[in-house]
Amino acid sequence: MTSYKDKKNKSSQLDWLEFALEVLIEKGPESLKIAPLCDLKGVTKGSFYHHFKNRVAFIDALMTHWYTKMTLDFISQANIEDSPIDKLKKLDEVIASQNIEAEMHIRAWALKENSIALHLEKIDQQRQEYLAHCYAELGVVKETANDLAVMAYANFLGMQQIHPKPSVETILRVAALASRQFLPLPHNHQD
Repeated sequence: MTSYKDKKNKSSQLDWLEFALEVLIEKGPESLKIAPLCDLKGVTKGSFYHHFKNRVAFIDALMTHWYTKMTLDFISQANIEDSPIDKLKKLDEVIASQNIEAEMHIRAWALKENSIALHLEKIDQQRQEYLAHCYAELGVVKETANDLAVMAYANFLGMQQIHPKPSVETILRVAALASRQFLPLPHNHQD
């Protein structure tokens, strides 16, 4: 993993957002206030204000960036596949190939800062709707597809809280186990 210290000399808005995610993982949300963040980056507050009107705008941009990167981009990559089962498999592959460590930190942060919780509501809804859509495309009744999406997503999030932390591959495999019990078998499946 690239340390936030390696990113501190870059100064585009995207660089600031990626830097902030690294700082969040390594130092926590209290370091995402303007002065501590500028100190860590080794820049003046003017550099921050060049890209963001204030901390509220910065946090909104950070959460929008994270939503785009870790939800919309993942869904776009999964949608390259044609069949719903291949979309779900591709989604698992995409998640497994990314550093999802910020997820836990953002969820903990949401317990203390309501604006983060509001962003998570949108993110969680989008993710669950995508899963439910894939399950429905597999022939699962809509209500069951919605329930499966909640169950698979809750399993995925809960597995991230276990210590010692399971690998991403284990998290994805276990989260998919229960939902597979409700999915229709492929027509070519033989016992």
